[in-house]
Amino acid sequence: MPFDTLSRVPFVLNRSGTSRGLYLLEKDVPSIGPARNAVLSELMGSGHPQQIGGFGGGCGPTSKVAIVGPHKEPGWVTCYFSQCGVTIADVDTSAGDCGNILAAVGGFAIENNLVAAETGDKTRVKVQSLNTGARYEVDVPMSAKGVQYTGSFCVPGVPGPAAPVRVATRGVAGAQTGRLLPTGQAEESFDLGEGLVVRASIIDFARALVMVDATDIIPHFGYSNLQEVTLQRANCDHAMCSALEKLRLQASQKMGMGDCTGKDAPKLALVAPLEAEGRQGLACRYFVNPGRSEMHPTIAMTAAQAVGAASLLHGSVAMRAVGRLPQSDSGADGASFTFEIQHEKGNFPVSIGTTDAKDAEPMQAEQFATGLPATGLYVTTVMPIAQGSAFLKGSN
Repeated sequence: MPFDTLSRVPFVLNRSGTSRGLYLLEKDVPSIGPARNAVLSELMGSGHPQQIGGFGGGCGPTSKVAIVGPHKEPGWVTCYFSQCGVTIADVDTSAGDCGNILAAVGGFAIENNLVAAETGDKTRVKVQSLNTGARYEVDVPMSAKGVQYTGSFCVPGVPGPAAPVRVATRGVAGAQTGRLLPTGQAEESFDLGEGLVVRASIIDFARALVMVDATDIIPHFGYSNLQEVTLQRANCDHAMCSALEKLRLQASQKMGMGDCTGKDAPKLALVAPLEAEGRQGLACRYFVNPGRSEMHPTIAMTAAQAVGAASLLHGSVAMRAVGRLPQSDSGADGASFTFEIQHEKGNFPVSIGTTDAKDAEPMQAEQFATGLPATGLYVTTVMPIAQGSAFLKGSN
């Protein structure tokens, strides 16, 4: 055969939520470290702006890899998420988890016999993140033939309907920094020079996120409202992106993450009140990395949970944007709050479950409106694109 001189790696390419990525079995790649990063970079075609030699699509949301392995407990798998570079042939190990990519881990695990399919219309796959230690529960739709991918559920920013995949998150508070409030404050002030002082809230819930009051910064760059901050315009607005990157780097130092130059974490989002009245939520523009002038076309699932959790934080820019404490559904284990996060493509709902704050740090407990955020919930869709063997030339 003509390809006998090339090494092969079995893969599945999935569209998962609003991201796209490769799904690999842990046994088929090197262990965590430089050798694995080199393999993943080659598979993605990292090091070229169009990633023309690999599966990447020339931007962060389409340059992702999930490496899935067995777990000692039945019904569980492990997952290691890797954010591959685009123009740089490397992997950003600071990225944490990706909520979009996690949605397809369940189906991949079932298809590869890591988890046994259950009878009924769904199989619950429990996922242990090797990046952060967080735990996820993925409810995979099933049919008599196996994993059900087709359906009628639509996600803004995703072309076409598919079957809904429900993802619950647990143990995500302090996922990247070890603290729900990395600075201990609900709001911080950042001086960006030339008279530009902005307010931001920093929270680590599913991911470390710097939320910026949009009204403090976008008028400085000629925007009347957040709706004018479109993907096309923002990615060409290098002056605004440069200011946001300066803020992000100041925040990373303040929250104990050190110098994050060239890294994708912490993430940054602009938040503002919704234009439509009577709805529970806020408007948001989420940046993959402002240092690369790269805004996300929608919003990451992990970021949506962080924004939702911050909306329960007294004195935060997120709660100020929502305008009031959202309504809740109370239960025996706490309360559940559901929000709409309006991005450029539409509205994304996310639910945050809270627990009693009495056992939490007093400083943090008194800042949250009702208990502390403990769980997250979102619904998205997954669709496989291709399956086969990827060729590697670098190992020959």
